[in-house]
Amino acid sequence: MWHAEYRLYLYPTNATLNISTEILKNALQNIAFIDEVLPSDTGYRYKVGDDFLSLICFMGCSPAIEMEPQVDRPFCYVEISKPLDHCVLIAGHNVRKINCPQCKTGQPQLVDTLLSYPNTLFQQSCDVCHTLINPTHINWRKSAFVANTWIILGNIYESEAVPDEKLLAALEQVTHCEWKYAYVRMKP
Repeated sequence: MWHAEYRLYLYPTNATLNISTEILKNALQNIAFIDEVLPSDTGYRYKVGDDFLSLICFMGCSPAIEMEPQVDRPFCYVEISKPLDHCVLIAGHNVRKINCPQCKTGQPQLVDTLLSYPNTLFQQSCDVCHTLINPTHINWRKSAFVANTWIILGNIYESEAVPDEKLLAALEQVTHCEWKYAYVRMKP
């Protein structure tokens, strides 16, 4: 199973919101964002739907996006995570500089912590003001997020595309929560 190194994640701003994969799948099918299910180790990976390109705004002149599934080559897919019973931090090798939410001082050691312990939450105090840093209050600048469920758009490079308001509104309508997005680069 091929996994994209470059990913655009969609996630609810309420990190603890319990959302079933069925609700998300139905919402995405109703707007033709996803099509048929693809074989995967999660069981929730989909071929992009007919309206995928109208619900994602690509930047630049003519992006080279492979829409048809490939065996061992990059292609664009949509994957809905299984909901977890706890929140995790999703961050990759492109995570940006982190500042303390209280005093705004840079926290360079947190980036090392994140990359050493991926997909975990952490408890750490600011080096300057000694406030306990809550990962849900950090401004990740679209390079990480905290949640227990999310949607992956595989093979979307950082800042190559953004979700259209219609897509985010469809997710908000079924979950009653605002959705945001982040670009995460994983190890190949």
